[in-house]
Amino acid sequence: MIVIETPRLTLREHRPSDLDPLHAMLSDPAVIWYLPGMYMESLSATAGYLASVLRDQELSLRRRYNLAVVDRTGQLLGSVSLHVVDSVEDGAHYSLGYFIRPDCWNLGYATEAVQGAMDYFFSRNACRISASCLAENLASRRVLEKCGMRQEGLMKAHTWHDRQWKDCAIYARLKD
Repeated sequence: MIVIETPRLTLREHRPSDLDPLHAMLSDPAVIWYLPGMYMESLSATAGYLASVLRDQELSLRRRYNLAVVDRTGQLLGSVSLHVVDSVEDGAHYSLGYFIRPDCWNLGYATEAVQGAMDYFFSRNACRISASCLAENLASRRVLEKCGMRQEGLMKAHTWHDRQWKDCAIYARLKD
């Protein structure tokens, strides 16, 4: 069971009791604006997603880690995910993603959660953590940069979003 403590947050494995607050986020167009594939219109869709997250936690050879971001009162603020891209005996490359509730934006929670997750995985077996976001998503780019990630590239007209092709920025950080 993964539990990561930061100064203001706890990152922990998701629980069945996260369903309602998780659905509130995944059905909120503001939260998933830059993550349209995560949009969950119905509670049953979110329940299916959460069930897959809970199943992942039980796997002995785990490739997906979706961690709840909670404050000191236990309130769910968002989620951070790391998925194995490639793995060998000497280490692994993870892809990072995250979202935070709109009422928690611009308070440093995303940066704190992402940094905490990166520190944890680098202290285990990560040798590289990468992330991508729409180039226009300046807030997400700032979070990644504050966490020590460097832009490695810009994929032109890479992602279909809001009825048009948009550029996608690629970021990464190496352990060393």
